[in-house]
Order: sequence, then C-alpha cells, then structure tokens
Amino acid sequence: MAIQFVLIGGSLVLLFHFFVRARRRPVQKLAMTVVFAAIIFLAIFPDVSTWCAHRVGVGRGVDLVFYLSSLVLLFLCFNLYLGQKALEDRLTIVVRELALQPHRPRPDAPPSGHAEP
Repeated sequence: MAIQFVLIGGSLVLLFHFFVRARRRPVQKLAMTVVFAAIIFLAIFPDVSTWCAHRVGVGRGVDLVFYLSSLVLLFLCFNLYLGQKALEDRLTIVVRELALQPHRPRPDAPPSGHAEP
C-alpha cells in the first residue's frame, strides 16, 4: 500500500535528520530509534497493532496507536514546557545579577556630560 511507503520513508528521513542535525544524549537517540523502528514495524505488519489492541481491550489497532500517540505528545509538550520554564528561570537570575552589578561605561560611549557634535 502507498501509506506504508509514506510511513517508512518519512520515518527514515526523520530519523536520519534527527541523527545528523540534532545533538542529543545517547538515551534520546535510543528512544527515537525505538519509536521510529516501531512505526516502521507497524507499517509493515499492521495486524500486530490490531492484535495488541484486542489484548488491552481496544477495538482497533489504529485506535490504540492514536491513544498511545496522544500520550506521547502530551508528555513531549509537558517536557518542552518544563524546559522553557527552566530557561526562563535561569534568564531571570542572570538579568537580576546583571542589574545588581555596578555600572561600567561602554568604551565607545562619549564622556558623560558632553554632547556629541
């Protein structure tokens, strides 16, 4: 089916891009490899998701994949929020420290009290 080629090709392109462009920790690389391997596996063998869905009480395999994907996306959004909040907190500390430092004139600034012509 055409969707299998799209899923497999897209997964390989995204995984390649992730490894080439992103500087990540080994654990993150392993997790992404497992996720994309699962996507490729389920694209090749879609009946496996249906079998797993029936084992956990979900009607269709696509529903199970959707539910799990929703959980993963919520986790990622929460993780991004926590990272952004930590950056904001660190920036606040740096700005406070800079604000409390004594004022030093810039080397290229004109002497105080004199207007430039």
